[in-house]
Amino acid sequence: MKSYFASKKATAAGTIIICVISIIFTLSSIYSIRNMEIAASRIYEHPYTVSNSSREMRSRLLDMKQFISIFLTDSFHSVEETEALLEARYALQQESLDKITEKYLGPADDTKKLQEKMDELIAEQSQLLYSVPDYSEAEINDYLNEYIYPIYDEVSETLTTIITFANQKVLALEKEMKYTSVLAISTAVLLSLFIIILSIQNSRHMERRRVHDVAGREKMFDLLSNNVDDVFFIYNLKEKWMEYISPNCERILGLNEDQLQQYDAFTATLSENDQAALYQLFHSGILRNQAEISLKMEGQGIRDKWLLLKAYPILVNDQVVRYIISIGDQTDALLAQQNLRDALTLAQKANDAKKDFLSRMSHEIRTPMNAIIGMATIAAANIHDQSRVEDCLAKIGFSSKHLLSLINDVLDMSKIEEGKLTMSHEPFEFRQLIQSITSIIDSQARSRNQNFEATVVDFTEEMVVGDAMRVNQILLNLLSNAVKFTPENGKIRLEVRQIGIRNNQVRMRFTVSDTGIGMNETFLQRLYMPFEQADSMISQRFGGTGLGMSITKNLVSLLGGTIQVFSKENEGTTFIVELSFERMDAPALTSTVERLNQLNVLVVDDDQDTCIHTSLLLERMGILAKWVLKGEEAVKIIIDAHGSDNEYDVCFIDWQMPDMDGIETARRIRKYVGADTLIIIISAYDWTPIEQAAREAGVNAFISKPMFASTIYNTLMTVTRRPTYEKPEEKETVKPRELAGKRVLLVEDNELNMEIATEILKMADVKVECVNNGREAVDQVLNSEAGYYDLVLMDIQMPIMNGYEATQAIRNSNHPNAKSLPILAMTANAFVEDIALAKEAGMNAHIAKPIDVSQLYTTLTQILQETPDGDSDNGVLEN
Repeated sequence: MKSYFASKKATAAGTIIICVISIIFTLSSIYSIRNMEIAASRIYEHPYTVSNSSREMRSRLLDMKQFISIFLTDSFHSVEETEALLEARYALQQESLDKITEKYLGPADDTKKLQEKMDELIAEQSQLLYSVPDYSEAEINDYLNEYIYPIYDEVSETLTTIITFANQKVLALEKEMKYTSVLAISTAVLLSLFIIILSIQNSRHMERRRVHDVAGREKMFDLLSNNVDDVFFIYNLKEKWMEYISPNCERILGLNEDQLQQYDAFTATLSENDQAALYQLFHSGILRNQAEISLKMEGQGIRDKWLLLKAYPILVNDQVVRYIISIGDQTDALLAQQNLRDALTLAQKANDAKKDFLSRMSHEIRTPMNAIIGMATIAAANIHDQSRVEDCLAKIGFSSKHLLSLINDVLDMSKIEEGKLTMSHEPFEFRQLIQSITSIIDSQARSRNQNFEATVVDFTEEMVVGDAMRVNQILLNLLSNAVKFTPENGKIRLEVRQIGIRNNQVRMRFTVSDTGIGMNETFLQRLYMPFEQADSMISQRFGGTGLGMSITKNLVSLLGGTIQVFSKENEGTTFIVELSFERMDAPALTSTVERLNQLNVLVVDDDQDTCIHTSLLLERMGILAKWVLKGEEAVKIIIDAHGSDNEYDVCFIDWQMPDMDGIETARRIRKYVGADTLIIIISAYDWTPIEQAAREAGVNAFISKPMFASTIYNTLMTVTRRPTYEKPEEKETVKPRELAGKRVLLVEDNELNMEIATEILKMADVKVECVNNGREAVDQVLNSEAGYYDLVLMDIQMPIMNGYEATQAIRNSNHPNAKSLPILAMTANAFVEDIALAKEAGMNAHIAKPIDVSQLYTTLTQILQETPDGDSDNGVLEN
């Protein structure tokens, strides 16, 4: 019995022990598992995140260090573009740094130091970036080696410290987990005989935990794959089945998982060559080493994609059982590389074009320079032969203007490329603009035995608001080219057509056509590129810089217009330019004394557009008008109407018509109707050679093409002897004697320019005093008595003190004439911006070098008349 009770007691004790041990094991297991869970969580949440972010940051840092020299030298285009590229990289680095700072369990000084070094790196690189345009490639590399690469190394070292600490933390946590695992296993082994059921339950629990962990890892892998541009596959070689396809497949490849399970669905998107290469890769035998292949995936409604496929064999017992395959989208990277190559090619072409341009410019500039030097030498050798000297001086003047036009072309192009060319917005008279252009081109065309014609169609708005100078430049460029490239007896035509009025904007179409050498389709693609000409022989035969059409295209664009070109080799070229101008109310063209609505007018011209346009203008004046296309028909109509109530009072007749010209038509009209009908000859040319014959034939007056309302009105007023509508005449060019006795302070640092200006002023009997810089000018004025100087001519770019500073110093002084003394800029700085700077500095006018003598005299007199005693209003005159 005692033994039984002992046994029971032992059994009870054993049971109690087992229970106690089971409880201890349970608590130990719970504690161990909890510690493992916490350690795993800490590994993934802190050290693992820090380690990955640090490695990403270090990888980008090494990339940036490797390529920063290329970005700032060979691939450098502009500060803005490179700064944007670097800012994107900085943003990625800062994002990783923020993660490290948040999760890092090590010393705070590590992350603080990392932040400081990154800020220092960004600051140094920004400082270098803004200095790149001023540095050579060698200086940039020296700067990188001395100041920036050491900072890269310090950042990298700091990241290495953080990575090391994070890895050590991971190892410590893994060690802790291992210790806990060993303890749990040891406890399980000791108690396995007593707690089989508990062991089985624990085993099941651990299995469930393992499955859960695997599922969690797969979920994390899926999340990762959704945020990268690589699609991952696991292919079971034995089962010939895709065990895994990353869920980002549809985003990257445009194919879902079901489609990718079918080999043909993927290969159908590839070219035949790529299909063959892919088949060769996987079917030429078992792939035992890493391999990769580039593929082009043809787009279906979207752009094509360039893919990089990599295959990694998984070996078990030296047998390949699976392939891990990644397919990355390389499209953006390849396009970026192609863009860089294209940019390099364009840069090389631009460089070649500029080299060619410099070669041509050397020839173009040396040609007039040779003429200037040669003619000056000849004039010096024949100093006593007045006619010879005058001939040399005339040729020197012509060559100088040609040289100036070349320089202006280059400067205009420079301003356009810098985006600093400004447009004016001022009222101007279209008639004066067109007549000025036609008179220049007509003279050029006649000197080359070419036929030039200008017509105006449906034109009613003579006063508009815009940039007359730029419109003049555009049309002269196009027409001068037409003259240059049109052979003898060729035809050149300018048509100005008003095509509509909308929202107070007048739309004009300018058509310039010629029968010249024309252009081929290849050159038309490059027509508006700077420094371009059809071939090198063009420059040799016709001259020019290759900038004219580029300037024209840019000016049209700056004015908000459009330009088109149609051309065929050996047949000719047509340019069509459309520009808009602000409408401006013009004064009425009706006389307050007499009206013209009682006149009956006949228009005779073989050009129907001219007839219609002229009749339209006459009818708007209230004049009854009819038109015909032939001289014979006009004679018949006038004879039939003679003596009736519908007799014609005035007849406009074109000079050059095919069957019967204007003079013969006038002669026949006079023969039959006498002097009852006034006859006006219309001509697009200089009528001086035929004026006497026309007068003898009975012509009363002449009018030039293109015809405008104001010119028609004034001509009718003249021939009918009624008051004319004319704008007040401009003042004639000022004669030098009007400046006699005036005292001018000339401020000029260049001795030759000073001598030239002094002699020009002395030709007008001006008293001239000279100083060499702005500081001397200020001292000279401040030490003078009130009224001593009548005017100051101020150069701008001078040593010690420039012209702007000197002017401001005078204006801000206490001198009695500080505000009223006229100060004029006389400088080679000839752009609109320079005129604005002169006004801001307090100058009264701006005179551009080289000096136009007549314009200089006119400007000086005008300024002296406007500000004799009063204060200067700083309104700058542009000359």
